[in-house]
Amino acid sequence: MVNYWSVDTAGNTEAQQSVTVQIDGTSPSTQISATGTSGNNGWHRGPVQVSLAGADNQSGLANTFYSLDGGPTQTYASPFTISSEGQHQLSFWSIDRLNNSETRQTVTIKIDQTGPTTQNAVSGPSGGGNYFLGAVQFSLTATDNLSGVAAIYYRIDGGATQTYSSAFTLSGDGTHAVDYWSVDAAGNSQNPSTATIRIDSTAPLTNATPSGAAGTNGWFLGPVQVLVSAADNASGVQGSSYKIDGGVTLTYSTPFSISTAGTHAINFWSIDIAGNTEVQRLLSLKIDNIAPTVTVAASPTQAGHGNKPLTATISGHVTDTISGVGSVTYSVLDEYGITQPSGPVTVQANGSYSFTLSLPATKNPGDNNGHLYTITIRATDQAGNVSTASATVKIT
Repeated sequence: MVNYWSVDTAGNTEAQQSVTVQIDGTSPSTQISATGTSGNNGWHRGPVQVSLAGADNQSGLANTFYSLDGGPTQTYASPFTISSEGQHQLSFWSIDRLNNSETRQTVTIKIDQTGPTTQNAVSGPSGGGNYFLGAVQFSLTATDNLSGVAAIYYRIDGGATQTYSSAFTLSGDGTHAVDYWSVDAAGNSQNPSTATIRIDSTAPLTNATPSGAAGTNGWFLGPVQVLVSAADNASGVQGSSYKIDGGVTLTYSTPFSISTAGTHAINFWSIDIAGNTEVQRLLSLKIDNIAPTVTVAASPTQAGHGNKPLTATISGHVTDTISGVGSVTYSVLDEYGITQPSGPVTVQANGSYSFTLSLPATKNPGDNNGHLYTITIRATDQAGNVSTASATVKIT
């Protein structure tokens, strides 16, 4: 307070007057409050409401001002919202009634409410039907245009979550599911994506089953029907093929028959949808529907009766050009029933045989037709086909 008065030259004194002088040389101060969904690393994950509070303890606050991202100066009246994503520069200050102006303050408001995007890339030997024919290398890349990518995660076939650092390998036949996603520096997490990887590195397995009239020693006695069946545990069977005795390749559709006598080689194999081709397999078929050829002759064919036995030579040939001769036997049918010998016959390499029989040279009184012996040669080939031939010796 300042008191003041005046005195004139006659000595008269004026009554004192006073005036109050206020001095304010201090600027106001402004506080900021920013509220919203907090993220990580100073980021918000949604709109931010900004409140400004200015104060002046001397002349009093006149106005508070702000400017967003270098835009026009605005007078603060009430809280306002910043909702666009990005890093925003907010400047603010206040002035008092004496026009003292606060030094501008600037803060950064960071908003990121969008998750990252993640891409996958796969490489490996490609097959058909969206299958790979072997191990697959799987890599991930992520981008985030605001706060940046913090981490990439993945899990394989529902297993444990792993942090991605470098490309990894998927192997093993079957269908694999890779879930992957990323998290940015603000804490936004991307919804998981799933990549399906199908691997089939194994060829199908094919079987050929023959059916027909079975003989012996693996031989069939007539036409053979062949059924081809294939299985593939991954991509599935695309088709089966076969060829007979090195002939043209045929596509299998229904069972086929082979009827020609002899030994046959059936090659068969399958290919799966992925493109794996099975190594050719072999079915050996042996067909013999022809009986052996048998000849027989007796010497002598006729002799007079007497007390001494008759020695008869039995000879002939046995041949079989398919499966080969198996066993040869002889049997004697005596119409009198006196003797009926039987036994094996030894056949030489050229198919010939010869042996002798001692036959009683008897004849019943009154038998005008003579005493008849029937000698039968029975030949069985390796397949089980049988043929016989007979010769007779008569005692007169």
